[in-house]
Amino acid sequence: MSRVLVPVDGSSQAEAALEVALESFPDAEIVVLHVIQVTRFPSDPDISPYELASEEGEAILEDAKTIAAEYGRSIEPVLTEGHAGRSIVYCIDEYDVDHVVMGSHGRSGMSRVLLGSVAEMVTRRSPVSVTIAR
Repeated sequence: MSRVLVPVDGSSQAEAALEVALESFPDAEIVVLHVIQVTRFPSDPDISPYELASEEGEAILEDAKTIAAEYGRSIEPVLTEGHAGRSIVYCIDEYDVDHVVMGSHGRSGMSRVLLGSVAEMVTRRSPVSVTIAR
């Protein structure tokens, strides 16, 4: 593997996926992707919802850099916006990725039907192998 993509959203599952990628692919370049999605409104009226989501995304990528440094590694951080699943699949080609390692929230039943599953969508549409870390 020469390039591995790890999508992160600030969850413990995404952190676990990053750790799996760092351990399992010691010689690969690790591309860490956060997809900006506006999901809440800021309490500060001077900050737009997009600015808040962007700042949170930057913080998530900084946390990923810290985790990689603990493994003696560096990452290529990528911040983009859009639908999470489609953005991840797009970045596979855009960043010439050989493998994807991502976390799964483990939703099932009605919550998965209503909310969808980013991991499932990426697994179905990815042109490269995908590892789901729990």
